Amino acid sequence: MPQRRREPQRKEPTERDLRDLEQRVHRLINEQRQRAKLPPLTWREDVAHAARDHSKNMAERNFFDHEDPRLGNVDKRLNRFRISWRACGENIFMLYGYENPAPVAVQGWMNSPGHRANILYNEFTHAGIGVFYRRSDRRYYLTQIFIRPSDGTKR
Repeated sequence: MPQRRREPQRKEPTERDLRDLEQRVHRLINEQRQRAKLPPLTWREDVAHAARDHSKNMAERNFFDHEDPRLGNVDKRLNRFRISWRACGENIFMLYGYENPAPVAVQGWMNSPGHRANILYNEFTHAGIGVFYRRSDRRYYLTQIFIRPSDGTKR
């Protein structure tokens, strides 16, 4: 879900800033789950890598959708990265002009019934978040992928 600018952007984020942003979003998502009395999602770096790839593809190929025109939906993209899963879901967000986009993205997702349902779905046990920053127009692309591993891993 796209979001428009509300506060001035000060500096371009570094790769470290983007990884920190991913972790902030993950923490905020787990706070939402805690409020709903759900267990936290465990971070999976391989899932985050797949999410980063989708965010980058959306930015570089100028589309904003759960379905990548070349690589398909989240299930096909997870398979491409050889990530085994029993259940999967995805949230995407795009915004620009924010110094701290994490709470904006999470609040946007929580205000959207479908995105909120993914965040609060008890069957999901693991997640990864991937952020890409497009310098040309200062847009952040965020992808959050949720899974329940096929091997029965709980947390």
